[in-house]
Amino acid sequence: MALWRIRTAVEDRPGRLAEVVGVLAEHGGNILGLSIHTDAVGVVDEFVVDFPGDHRCAVAELDNRSRDGDVVAVPAAPRELGDDLTRALLLTTRLRSEPNRLPEALRELLHADSASWSGLGATPEFPEEPESTMLVPVGPMRAVRVRRPDRPFTWTESARADALVRSVMPPTGPAPTDGLVTTHHSLELSVRQVGSADAESLQRLHKRCSAETVHRRYFSTVRELSPRTLGVFCDPEHGLTLAAWPMRGDAPVALAHLMYTLDPGVGEIAFLVEDAWQGQGIGTCMARVLTAIAADWGLAEVRAETVPDNAPMQRVMRRLGATVRPPKDGVVQARLPIGGTVPERRPGRLMTLLSQTGAPGMPLSGAPAW
Repeated sequence: MALWRIRTAVEDRPGRLAEVVGVLAEHGGNILGLSIHTDAVGVVDEFVVDFPGDHRCAVAELDNRSRDGDVVAVPAAPRELGDDLTRALLLTTRLRSEPNRLPEALRELLHADSASWSGLGATPEFPEEPESTMLVPVGPMRAVRVRRPDRPFTWTESARADALVRSVMPPTGPAPTDGLVTTHHSLELSVRQVGSADAESLQRLHKRCSAETVHRRYFSTVRELSPRTLGVFCDPEHGLTLAAWPMRGDAPVALAHLMYTLDPGVGEIAFLVEDAWQGQGIGTCMARVLTAIAADWGLAEVRAETVPDNAPMQRVMRRLGATVRPPKDGVVQARLPIGGTVPERRPGRLMTLLSQTGAPGMPLSGAPAW
């Protein structure tokens, strides 16, 4: 038995995974494990394969079909064949009694070569190989430095590492979805999750918005939300919709959505800010709230899609650290990794989620990104 861990990036379209599996089968490979990741290159599939002979021909063919032309194959051990979910749960159980063994647990979870305690602001040990080292925040000051030179860490693995860290941190409950926030223009807003009772106020919000604002949000000139769309906004099975009210107002002035997608570990965010309230930092503020919630959900990435002329939305995503791709088929996509940025949570105002070292969209120094 010759076990290999093979990682390849594939196009996110129907049939591509089947093509990869077909290549492995043609060369006699027996697939014993599969893990799907999200990363900067898109979808990354990782297989544990038993080859009866030489694996290099299969790797060469996969390399020709890979989205980025960079297939990685490293030897695997039989002990790596266990179920990943079971392994993670057992590591969590072990850490409850021995939290000081967190670096060891992260090394095992990520199949890394080494893991050690570090400071968040520590100088990179291997600056010439940034993809081979991941710094996992543990509270506001400490971190665990994990290294694996043979395979770059993916955004999904970063989210897994954060989830394991949170399993040994003091319990704080889920990220709040109701509370007060303050924009960087010092505007105070009351934010809460919408429900069916908010249907009329949401309809009036859309009618107050200009056709341009509505088009930037929905890619069409929607003047009234359908009952189905309102149902999606209020259904937690589809995701989360937050509305923002000014402190002395009785009508919402903005909506922010974090929705599940069919891509594992990926959420989609979108915003609508009433014209009269644009330019006051509401979009950036709501984006930070959603990003903190996405981290709490364990998402590896959030994406936003908009029209090419929606410069404000693109600025918001860039402030958070997202990569904004050139327009394709009339759509601009922004991609923001979430893993590695889980903030330390404390009771109180929503914005305490967003002001800690390592919070989503914040540099590790803690300085504001705007």
